Amino acid sequence: MFKPSHREFEFNTALIILYTLSKGPAHGYEIMRRIREEFYIHKSPGILYPSLRRLVSMGYIEVVGQSTRGRKLFRVYRLTEEGKRLLSSNMDRVEHIKRFSRGMKIFDDCGGHMLRESIFRLVEALPNATNDDLELLSNMISAFVRNLDELRNRILSRGA
Repeated sequence: MFKPSHREFEFNTALIILYTLSKGPAHGYEIMRRIREEFYIHKSPGILYPSLRRLVSMGYIEVVGQSTRGRKLFRVYRLTEEGKRLLSSNMDRVEHIKRFSRGMKIFDDCGGHMLRESIFRLVEALPNATNDDLELLSNMISAFVRNLDELRNRILSRGA
């Protein structure tokens, strides 16, 4: 399975934030909402706020206002010209992230979350597997991957 490196994850997060702010200034909670709506993913405050601070320090976004509600401080962020340039030069990557995250949402809506859970449960049991169990698993995976590839090719052959 493809898993981005820590640097790629941070860069993708930065691009997602920049893209979100290209729609207009916003505070952190609004940015999280826009990301969820546009990319179908959740960026937790523990990921979002350090990323926002880093983007401010690098000059890609700036704080244009702040207010408090009770004990909460709301900073409003907007894209700088430098941030617009970085985003513009990486729009292909942003579009790829959007397509992939939309595909993951569709996959989950079709029951993909059940497949992930089943795989995790199986992985936990594998230390107790016999060689016959592992051979059966290998054959099942090969057949499943062939079926997935056939479906992918069918979808792509329609020009999707």
